[in-house]
Amino acid sequence: MILDEQDLRNGLKYIVGTWQPDYVVNMFSSDLAHIPAADFKSTDGVAFTAISFTFLEDHTLLMKNSVTGKEVSGTWEQKSYGEFRYTLNGFLNLPAGTNAEVAETLRMQDGAKLVFSLGVVAIALRKIAEGDISEEKKLDIGDLPGDDSMNEIVGMYGVLKLRTYSDEGFIWITAEEQREKSAGDDVPDAEDYALQMLDWKVEFTADHQVFVWMKVPEGASQADLDEAMRQGEVACVKDGMFAEKALAWKAVNGRYYYNTGEHREVFGEVQSPWDELKCDEEGNIFFMNNMLLLQKK
Repeated sequence: MILDEQDLRNGLKYIVGTWQPDYVVNMFSSDLAHIPAADFKSTDGVAFTAISFTFLEDHTLLMKNSVTGKEVSGTWEQKSYGEFRYTLNGFLNLPAGTNAEVAETLRMQDGAKLVFSLGVVAIALRKIAEGDISEEKKLDIGDLPGDDSMNEIVGMYGVLKLRTYSDEGFIWITAEEQREKSAGDDVPDAEDYALQMLDWKVEFTADHQVFVWMKVPEGASQADLDEAMRQGEVACVKDGMFAEKALAWKAVNGRYYYNTGEHREVFGEVQSPWDELKCDEEGNIFFMNNMLLLQKK
């Protein structure tokens, strides 16, 4: 499995810190009960809770036995999104016949545990202390200067297709196909909203703004629209359509991006709100996390 930069960063934030055995499961037991680690002892008579694993940002680790004082250093690496490998260096006195490779494999479980196996026994670790991770400062698209010479994107676009979920999985559907699907009196809210989205217009202006234009709801008066604008719920109104807010677009290093305005976090780390505007083979633009395919009017 090929891990990208974000996968590795997430794995680092997950594992770095100090972990201690939480419970033990005997795989030959009839009920796979979770035996508290304090009640389970190793071959030298020491409760498993005496053992701790401290994983460091530089991919080293320290395994310690608080009862005997024994310490052994090792290394660790991330093998996949939810799997790590580490060195034991004889620390756990593996029983004869134990598969060392299996014992050296840690797997994420339930979003808060690391699990490894010693023979027929599975040991779940819990994090008891967070480790230190240096702050990663990356330049965001919003921090980079835009290329004002790139303006081919400027114009008004209609929604050519909408990505939606069906019994067959995710599919692309046109406005005509959605109208045929939603024909009748009892239209589910999700299908009604899909029809509304297919009627949207998206405008990229020469002054680097992006407006998503939606039809003014039936029955809405000018007074209603004026009040919505006063409250900041609507940015502008024209030609029977309104836009809730103005977004931004820019060109950087030969590619177009737009600011979604979304607040995003992964494991508590703030992510960029800027998405690249990619095109299909005909030059139509994918928009809103690839939910819409836009065609220039």
